[in-house]
Amino acid sequence: MSEILKTFGFILVVLFIVSCATKVANTIAHTDPVPSKSEVLDAFSSEQLAQGQAYFEESCTRCHKLFEPSSRDAEKWNNVLKRMLPKTELTQEESRLVRAYLIANSK
Repeated sequence: MSEILKTFGFILVVLFIVSCATKVANTIAHTDPVPSKSEVLDAFSSEQLAQGQAYFEESCTRCHKLFEPSSRDAEKWNNVLKRMLPKTELTQEESRLVRAYLIANSK
């Protein structure tokens, strides 16, 4: 019986680690410098920024009230995203669009 419990516990730990690793892999690269507002506006279309807004509103309101993008500067939003994106189920592309939307509309 004790061997079965050890095996079951080991499997649970492995599954937990794998699920966490998958979420981290779906986030944006945070080692890149934070782009300026003008760089984001040049690199992303208005449609992409609208998609980023939709992902932001849909994903973030699941857990808490939204803050206006203009409530923080780009650097602060980048720090928030470092903490929060691993907790979401957003893909890397969706995360990239959220980041672009927030930076484009930041202080």
